[in-house]
Amino acid sequence: MNKLFSISLAFWLAFIFFACNDEFDHYSTNPNDRLAFSKDTVAFDTILSTVNTPFQTFMIYNTHAKPLLISSIYLENGEKSPFRINVDGRAGSSFSDVEIRGNDSIYVLVNAKPSENASSQPVSLSDRILFVTNGVRQEVILKAASQDAVMWKGETIFSDSILSNDKPFLIYDSLVISEGATVKIREGTTFYMHSNAEIIVRGTLQMEGTFENPIVVRGDRFDYLLDIPYDLIPGQWGGIRFESSSYGNEWNHVYIRNGKYGLDFGLSDASQSKIKMENVVMTNVKGVLIHALNCQIEAKNCEFSNAKDALLDLTGGQYQFTHCTIANAYVSSLETGWGNSNDETIVLSSNYFDETTGKNAAYPLTAFFYNTIIWGSRNLTTSKIRLETNEPDEISLLFQNCIIPNGKEDNNSADIVSSAIQCLFNVDPQFKEIRDDKRFYDFSLDSISPARNIADPEIAKQIPLDIHGINRFLDEGPDIGGYEYVSIPIDNS
Repeated sequence: MNKLFSISLAFWLAFIFFACNDEFDHYSTNPNDRLAFSKDTVAFDTILSTVNTPFQTFMIYNTHAKPLLISSIYLENGEKSPFRINVDGRAGSSFSDVEIRGNDSIYVLVNAKPSENASSQPVSLSDRILFVTNGVRQEVILKAASQDAVMWKGETIFSDSILSNDKPFLIYDSLVISEGATVKIREGTTFYMHSNAEIIVRGTLQMEGTFENPIVVRGDRFDYLLDIPYDLIPGQWGGIRFESSSYGNEWNHVYIRNGKYGLDFGLSDASQSKIKMENVVMTNVKGVLIHALNCQIEAKNCEFSNAKDALLDLTGGQYQFTHCTIANAYVSSLETGWGNSNDETIVLSSNYFDETTGKNAAYPLTAFFYNTIIWGSRNLTTSKIRLETNEPDEISLLFQNCIIPNGKEDNNSADIVSSAIQCLFNVDPQFKEIRDDKRFYDFSLDSISPARNIADPEIAKQIPLDIHGINRFLDEGPDIGGYEYVSIPIDNS
């Protein structure tokens, strides 16, 4: 009985198998029955040589009733191609007799790993995926621009150095500047930071970019998530940490974006300059944008924007912000890694809990804001400036010609209101464009912005040009914030 059952089962399984595959015995031989593709070109943005790119995907469609047999799929340049493909789960550079059922489709994955170019400039790469079906050849074009980079893994700089800007740097793990060493970064230098990579400064970091050739620190991914570039998505790398031994840092025309945090400054001597920043733009981080403990920091003409937690979290020390735009429009979007925003703007504190001693300590804080916009556009309740202190005289504040999210009617903001001169409270500064769907945020001013023409002119004379190099004195008066209004858009990409 068991033997008979086994024979019957084997018969029916064989019957089902051949019945299911019978379709492939009747391939279309009509040369007019061609393939269709979801893309005719697969284009990568700039990619780094010797580094595998993430995959891009396209579909091959058989839009006809009968199955098709693709006699060959291959890269035109074969094994010499910088591109690699995966067809329906199989990796390689060429494939034969690939079947597609009627009215069905298969996936093709494409990635690249280009060799070094021996050039400081990007080099164009191209190839074609060729498909031959019933004697008819079709193609999908592959394009990319390959950029050589200096790859550093766990690099430490022990002595005074000037880094060349001939090629960008790709940082794995960390880049450490030792105590006592001063590292100068030339204009136009780009740092591509791999996942979790950090820059750790124990000495001094001087970054001197220009408006035409800024210094850029960003993640190393060039692909997209849900049609949004990874370059706009927070959390792509670690951040920049300044140890207690680091002083005398100076930055000009620096763009930093999409880290897990921005700048973290360890416990310092507030009588020494920790950092001076001018024309610095920092945006889109997954934690605190700037965290400092008893530091002396000066910022002019800067944009500090979009952080899940506070934009500025300052405990003790001396701080001065002049003509800055401090704006939080961080959006909650779990699918693109933005998380849920606490949407804080500024936290100013004199209280510090020392985890090593287990004791509380007080560090007096002085913070002056001149001609500066402070704003959180999501929720005015959580976007306000927050003060944390046990003794009121431990925090000294001044806001002069600023826009502040705290309102006069809010009793909790009494110390802030009493420290304000010629300020606007709870007034939307009307930024140029906030596009959550595209993760695009232009914090320059709209034509109807209340920040226009009301900055203190004597203070503005100290910084007559805005972040984009626009003269603040060409119209009725200088504007509050880092950007002077202009009717012609400025490309700050």
